[in-house]
Amino acid sequence: MDKIICIGKNYLDHAKELGDAVPERPVLFLKPPSVLRAARTNGERLALRIPPGYEDIHHECEIVLRLSRGGYRLSLADATAAISDVTLGLDMTLRDLQTKLKKQGHPWETSKAFLDSATVGPWVPVAKFPDFTEENFTFSLDGQVKQQGLGREMRFGPGECVAMVSEHFQLVPGDIIFTGTPAGVGPVRAGQIAELSWGNRVRYSVSWTPFSR
Repeated sequence: MDKIICIGKNYLDHAKELGDAVPERPVLFLKPPSVLRAARTNGERLALRIPPGYEDIHHECEIVLRLSRGGYRLSLADATAAISDVTLGLDMTLRDLQTKLKKQGHPWETSKAFLDSATVGPWVPVAKFPDFTEENFTFSLDGQVKQQGLGREMRFGPGECVAMVSEHFQLVPGDIIFTGTPAGVGPVRAGQIAELSWGNRVRYSVSWTPFSR
């Protein structure tokens, strides 16, 4: 894997809940592979660290794509064919820092690319899950459902996401793409436990703990 590409504001209800204007095309940003945590099997729990000095860290649950081939300026057909596996992931956000940077007109990469800010669950081959955009996914925090969505509710579908990303970045095999989150994002704190589930295909959990050296 060379990079993690994230797509923001790909669900209208999420853009509205943040009070943001809905852009003509979703926002793109990158995360380095070093921030990624991965659950290898269903039922696994990941312990995620919360950076010190921030009080408003938000969960964003979303469908994640993994590519088996790369390319630049891919056609929709080639972009769709490049998707080999899917899973559920978390794009964590330091919301207080992001809000501050937005108001200042600065890039908000530091609010996205921090320690343990991206997680993925076990990968499911698309060949075994061809209708993945029709399967509901959920994010529950301490037993309460906070987010749920369907891939077909995205403004830009999976193949369109890959094609759009390839207009700007040279893609390589193994790259992963976070496709955006539905409404319901909110804060997490140390000691809480969340479960991500996607039918009977993907199920894993995460917990949060303060960072310590």
